[in-house]
Amino acid sequence: MIDLWNSQVAKGHLVYHCGDFSFAKNYEDIASVVEQLNGQKIFIKGNHDRSEHLDQLAKDNLIVAWYDYKEIKIAGTKTCLFHFPIQSWNGQAHGSWHLAGHSHGNNKDAKGKMLDVGLDSAYNIFGQHRFFSEEDIQEIMQKKSIYTSDAHRNKE
Repeated sequence: MIDLWNSQVAKGHLVYHCGDFSFAKNYEDIASVVEQLNGQKIFIKGNHDRSEHLDQLAKDNLIVAWYDYKEIKIAGTKTCLFHFPIQSWNGQAHGSWHLAGHSHGNNKDAKGKMLDVGLDSAYNIFGQHRFFSEEDIQEIMQKKSIYTSDAHRNKE
């Protein structure tokens, strides 16, 4: 997994990981893997990630930061990062994107501009385990239609 990560990520790249980085309970085991990974890492907390471990990774400068939820821009588009796939997110009716982990490629029928960015989802889409690049995300999202599940706009 380390070799796969480093084959796609250069030292200066900014990387967002959408949660469940490790199931390990021992901080030293997690830190030893994180320090081998290229890039400036920002973690979105998954249900198997421990806040105290994420805090320590940041304190030890092994990650830039961690969040429960984070909004960023990809190709000028608001993008909502959360570990869990959610039905409604900020700016959804205006074309914002939602990236999540957690589902292990099992969220294939997600409506709207939502994408499971886990390795299993990449396998389903590309036929190989790999990490999603910004270009991959842009290409996939351009093919998706806006869908909103709330009262802010009529459903498509």
